[in-house]
Amino acid sequence: MKHIVIIVLAALISAQLFAQDFSQKQSGEVELNKFYIDLTSRAERIDGKWGLFGGMRAGYNLTENVSFGLTAHGLIPDIRESNYINQTGKDELTFGYGGIESNYKYNLSENFYLTGTFMAGMGRIALKTLGGHDYFFVFEPGTSVNFRITEWFGLGYSVNYRLATGVNYADFYNKSFSGWSMELGFKFGF
Repeated sequence: MKHIVIIVLAALISAQLFAQDFSQKQSGEVELNKFYIDLTSRAERIDGKWGLFGGMRAGYNLTENVSFGLTAHGLIPDIRESNYINQTGKDELTFGYGGIESNYKYNLSENFYLTGTFMAGMGRIALKTLGGHDYFFVFEPGTSVNFRITEWFGLGYSVNYRLATGVNYADFYNKSFSGWSMELGFKFGF
């Protein structure tokens, strides 16, 4: 029952957002880019340490303010530092996750805008020497501040919280892969 209420509420809110967006459109406006690709670099908390991730997102702008797409991020395993998740002499962790993402954009000015984001998907972890792997669910809400430099290029800085559930591998558990992340994104629209 709770899931049905959430789905109905989300549908009603979506309909209201689309209606507001269409009513604010004026004739003669320049059509914005419909497709986007972002290249991202992230610093994330993993099992009490930090990890550097590279990633990408791609999607379609349904309206000026609402977009849907796919996103994927992967841990860069080759960094060796005292506070990094992978350290010399320990088993090397591989970690990646991705999923479906929805965004709502709020324009502050012609070049600055805020974005609220929600991603739901799957993750995979493995240890190189131990072998095996585990899949789990990932939910990630976030917010970002973005700057449009040209019509087709911009920069964004975001803060997200990754919630992992279903982790059951080695001595890792849900809390090991749930945590904050900061992201720098290079945004391309076409």
